[in-house]
Formats: sequence, structure tokens, C-alpha cells
Amino acid sequence: MARSNKEISVEVRETSKNTESFVELELVVNKEVIGIVQQEVGQSPIIITNDGKQQTVKSVDVGINELIMAYNLHN
Repeated sequence: MARSNKEISVEVRETSKNTESFVELELVVNKEVIGIVQQEVGQSPIIITNDGKQQTVKSVDVGINELIMAYNLHN
């Protein structure tokens, strides 16, 4: 039996740590921060989950997808 679809809101917010050479984004689902995407100029982005695991990804978009997939898997 299939579960009913729940409405969720997903936001990508810039943090106060952003500079010209460093970008940090928070991924927020239903007002809960589920992870962070960090990237320095010329480097691959890194995602950090709420449980502290880090992973290097090919792009910021791939990082956001990875965080959402991990969130959906565990919630």
C-alpha cells in the first residue's frame, strides 16, 4: 500500500560565512536544517550531513540532491 504524498518545503539558504572565495549553503526542509554544502573557489563542493558525515560531490546541485535523498531515506 502506497503512502500518501506529504507537502514539504525545501529551501537553500546562504549563510553568513559566504565570501568571494567561499560559499556555504544550508539546505532546509520543513524548517529543519538537513545539511550544508560548502565550496571554495576552484575546488569540488563538500556536503556535510547533520550527523557530521562529509562527502565530496561533483557540483552543488548534486550535493543538494544527495542531502535530500539521505533525508528521504531516513525520515
